[in-house]
Amino acid sequence: MTTASLVLELVERVWNGGDLEGLPEYYAPTFDHNGGTVSLEDLVEWHQDEARTWAGTSYVILDCVATEDSVALRWRASSTHVGPWRTVTPTGGRIEWTGAHFFRVDNDRIVAMHSVTDRRDEAAQLSARISPPEPLDER
Repeated sequence: MTTASLVLELVERVWNGGDLEGLPEYYAPTFDHNGGTVSLEDLVEWHQDEARTWAGTSYVILDCVATEDSVALRWRASSTHVGPWRTVTPTGGRIEWTGAHFFRVDNDRIVAMHSVTDRRDEAAQLSARISPPEPLDER
């Protein structure tokens, strides 16, 4: 299996299909997620939390670039807001947002995943205001 086919299969089976039992087929037992170490159990919990907030989520891959050990995806997602998101109560509204994921693969398992998402666009579609974090005091 190529790195691209591994990640694209993950998107269809888990992200779009909701098959959380399949996660061990794609990820190492622990892996780097945005600079911190997480476990498969942590990832399952994250997916379950997301499912309580968003229903019918569907990801469309806009771009996929792969090498022997890494994959970059740019995607567009759409979903229905069914649970609390930050300070926003459920609206029942359907929204779309874009993002990108960067995966590193070793021995046919994802060992690192980094992501960026347009949270401001999500918030705007939900009529929510989000503020950037306060700047660090660099004294």
